[in-house]
Amino acid sequence: MYRIVLIDDEPLVLAGIASLIPWEEYECTIVGKATNGNSAMELILELNPDIVITDIRMPVMNGLELIEACQKQGCEFAFLLLTNLEDFQLAQQAVRLGATDYLVKLDLQPQALIDALERAKDCCNLMKSHHKKELYSFLLKDSQAQVERSYFTQLLNPQKDEFPVNSELEKNYPFVYMILFQMMPEQIQFGQTDAYDFQFIRSQLLDIISGISSRYFARCTTLPQEKDTLALAVCPKLENDNEKALSDFCNKIKVALSTYFALTAQFGISKRKEQLSELPEAFLEAKKALDDCYYESNRSISFYRPQTEERHRSSNREFNINFLKKAMYDAVLHNESSELHQIFDELSSLFRQYKPGKTQAVSACINIYSFFHDLFQEESADTEDFPYISDITEQLAQLGSLEDILLWLDSFCEKMCGLLTERKENRSDKLVYLAKRYINEHYTEKLTLSDIADHLRISSGHLSTTFSRYMNLTISDYIAQVKIEHAKELIDSGHSVIYLSAGDLFEVFSRNKFDYDTPEDMRDTYRYILDCDLLIIDDLGTELNNSFTSSQLFYCINERMNMSRSTIISTNLSLKQLRDSYTDRVTSRIMRYRIIPLYGRDIRVLKRG
Repeated sequence: MYRIVLIDDEPLVLAGIASLIPWEEYECTIVGKATNGNSAMELILELNPDIVITDIRMPVMNGLELIEACQKQGCEFAFLLLTNLEDFQLAQQAVRLGATDYLVKLDLQPQALIDALERAKDCCNLMKSHHKKELYSFLLKDSQAQVERSYFTQLLNPQKDEFPVNSELEKNYPFVYMILFQMMPEQIQFGQTDAYDFQFIRSQLLDIISGISSRYFARCTTLPQEKDTLALAVCPKLENDNEKALSDFCNKIKVALSTYFALTAQFGISKRKEQLSELPEAFLEAKKALDDCYYESNRSISFYRPQTEERHRSSNREFNINFLKKAMYDAVLHNESSELHQIFDELSSLFRQYKPGKTQAVSACINIYSFFHDLFQEESADTEDFPYISDITEQLAQLGSLEDILLWLDSFCEKMCGLLTERKENRSDKLVYLAKRYINEHYTEKLTLSDIADHLRISSGHLSTTFSRYMNLTISDYIAQVKIEHAKELIDSGHSVIYLSAGDLFEVFSRNKFDYDTPEDMRDTYRYILDCDLLIIDDLGTELNNSFTSSQLFYCINERMNMSRSTIISTNLSLKQLRDSYTDRVTSRIMRYRIIPLYGRDIRVLKRG
């Protein structure tokens, strides 16, 4: 685990960052928090953390002073800076001190923090391996890139009306182009199961982009967008013939995507901008250019041209496919796959005629998919036939052109026609299968032929005849057979039960823990207490209570809960007395049980009388 110290003079910011991500999932744990530089330094010297996340501006001692002071004390740790928008100059100073990243507090998102942590962990590993030269090179190169990336990201934020000019970056970018590109699968078909880990692909692609861009551009900054989309702010090396350099670069990226990831891409490129302040305009131009590729599938690289902006702006309000649903329903009802194929041909013609935008086209496809999913939901629970709607939406969003969407529709049509053919050939088999499934799910209830027929929405006579013909027994006989089989399984399985008084229970735990001469059967008993189907603990609270009994009781109850084992506990103690005797941890577990109060005269008193 990487040990983390959080530092910020605002308690709400500390709490917000601490709750932003599940730290343990990323091999990190927060070991300390501080609200000013002096207390933070004491904490760092005491805890020796691996990573420090600190605000730049703080009372007493700011973040940069803190880092410098810790470094003079010989502390070695990776650190991240928390900044506000006006702190870019300070962030650049932080880079020179060795900061692995800096994060804008108001806009901090979980993924940004996760990415920054991964970089900090890499830095920690280099520190531990004592590769000081490599570490310095890593920090200098990577941190400067992060400064640029963060600056451009904030610059593109549409909510920021004014933004401070970074004169150093202005010198590095005498002019700039924006490239926006979307990655997408090479093979387009419905239900494609290949899951693309775009986060991994992007991390690998950044190294590829860095290598290729150095041939064509003096500067290149990558700006992640959606998981399958990247934006690049680039400054070509040459003043002239920039479009050729941009096209060559994009084609090289396409080859790399195809070679290493079986993906392709479409690129939208802005007009040349002379100032970085024009970057938001460049981004919009690149987006419009990328949108242009949607209508022209043979174009994978599109340069923004003002005259193309109106090309596909015609209204598509008349695009409506709902009138085809009645014909689709009839084709499915009568298992007419050839008729359904013709309807899909008509559907494709409508797409080509009206040329709906991507959002409208995707929405129409999801509409059609949901319609068929509802028609087949009683028959096909197989996710290969009908994947989750979220998976379909994601798949369609990856398609880059109208032609790709039409290819997807064709493959979906083939799938639906295949299901109709299969159903026509095996409808009786499926009817029997559905009837058997329903019986096996409801055998504990009082089932009748009419109940099952109503569920399957067919006549009792048709169900009875079909079932008897295929199974060689009646439905009543099958129900009886299922009940007998389940009864046999229950008898054969058996159930293990252990009853112990609280005193005897803790005696077993004590001997297992402290008596090294404990016989093997005692250790087996200890394990059996944890594993048995039902454990009954009688008269909890009568044993000698101490920290050992409390910890063992918690372990026993918690372990059995994790294994879904049943436990019954009897006690004369109230919940308050339980909490006082066994700590809040134990009581919190006991309170998850169903509590049954028992009232009446004490049998022990009755016996003495």
